[in-house]
Amino acid sequence: MYTMPQRALAEMLGTAALVLVGPGSVIATLTLAGKATPAVTEADLLAISFAFGLIITALVYAIGKVSGCHINPAVTFALAATKRFPWRELPVYWVAQVVGAVIGAFAIWGVFGQNAVTFGMGQTHFAADASTSVYLQAALAEAIGTGLLLFAILGIVDPNSPNQLAGLVIGGAVVAIILIFGPITGASLNPARAFGPELVQAIAGGSTFWTQYVPVYLVPGLVGAAGAAFIYDFLANPRLVERPIKEAVTVEDRAAADDRSKAAVS
Repeated sequence: MYTMPQRALAEMLGTAALVLVGPGSVIATLTLAGKATPAVTEADLLAISFAFGLIITALVYAIGKVSGCHINPAVTFALAATKRFPWRELPVYWVAQVVGAVIGAFAIWGVFGQNAVTFGMGQTHFAADASTSVYLQAALAEAIGTGLLLFAILGIVDPNSPNQLAGLVIGGAVVAIILIFGPITGASLNPARAFGPELVQAIAGGSTFWTQYVPVYLVPGLVGAAGAAFIYDFLANPRLVERPIKEAVTVEDRAAADDRSKAAVS
């Protein structure tokens, strides 16, 4: 059993790695694009989505056994809401994830320097002067995208699924979801991933989009994740079958039963 400090450190380092590689790939793409128009093509979006998917795949196998590799406040919230994770540990995970996201964003700044500030630290945002309808579309995109991610996570870690493929399935789901929702909101799918670059961009003196964070990237992410978890439970859980109380609560030790059978035969 891993201790809480070990799990918190795993979540912090995992989220830092996610932010460095994921949003960092956005800065790398824009740096290479230079003055090209458009700055990000469909091929670039595919490459960025694979950067996210591959780092998540690696992290699932690296720290999944330690902390569960949530690296996402929405994932932790959904698991707690569906009683898969204790509420009392949620604040520790959230703090670790947010701190990790900030560390990852600082790493982007350190690696790319002024280009990181110029290109927004890989922030997730949309038009600054967007109308209410655009905000609603963006919020819906984040809710659905995060919900699809949770659906994939719960499906592959289900005891009835081949969970040795968890990293590949979750990483692949991230790639697919970013390809759809990336052009709309940047496809954060993760409140910590959206917060870290935003904060460091503010510290660096660059342009920020704080008004979009809560209504688009925080609340819809949490709601979409929890909603998907409850829907998954409704679909996946078998119906309860009435059984006699003694049969339901008694589990006989198989080895002891075999010994008794052998003694009876002899």
